[in-house]
Amino acid sequence: MTGLFERAVGEGWETLHPRVRERYGLEAGEDREAIGVGRMDELDRNSLATPIRWLGTLDDFLFPEGGTDVPFSIVTAAFVDDAGNEALALHRTFETDPPREFVDTLRWNPARGCITDLFGRRGHVAADLHLRADDGALALSIGTQWLRAGGRYVALHGPLSVDGRLRDWYDDERDRFRVAAELTNPLVGTVFGYTGGFESDFRAIDRDVAARTRSGLDGVDLPGENA
Repeated sequence: MTGLFERAVGEGWETLHPRVRERYGLEAGEDREAIGVGRMDELDRNSLATPIRWLGTLDDFLFPEGGTDVPFSIVTAAFVDDAGNEALALHRTFETDPPREFVDTLRWNPARGCITDLFGRRGHVAADLHLRADDGALALSIGTQWLRAGGRYVALHGPLSVDGRLRDWYDDERDRFRVAAELTNPLVGTVFGYTGGFESDFRAIDRDVAARTRSGLDGVDLPGENA
């Protein structure tokens, strides 16, 4: 089975830096997961978006704390979802005060022809993700977004939506990965953002952790073509 990110990037996959392909080429069925450990140079925050970030703490995908030189880790594990499609579970831990987690689950969505990201442990917020190769880096942007309630998806538009960008690349001079991400909203500006660096390796998969990360999404359908 082709890895989730390779499928999403398509023909540009081979132009990515070899270390980026290695890290993000995880395929379901492998007995390993990727573990990244490093520091965030900056966790950006905007006071106008504080209520939104506090709400995110209820499901572990946003948080109000900011800071500089913040230790963090990220665990990425591949699996096959209930519909038989490629998926990735991501679990980030930020050593803020108090420590915070940011989890999300990426699943291939055949109806929409892209990845759909279910944010948090229960996936009440979802978004299409569009990936491409950009000068050796993995570049990601957020597309259509939804709020899931009562098993139905309601699209978020205009002031209720965000513009999201992420760039992940390998810095040969520093011999480490670099990452920069930002979520912005037309009314409040920056909702959440970070820049940092980390080292990455693989370890035997911790299936108990992966199962807990996904447990609240069992049986959750993805938004369809006309959602």
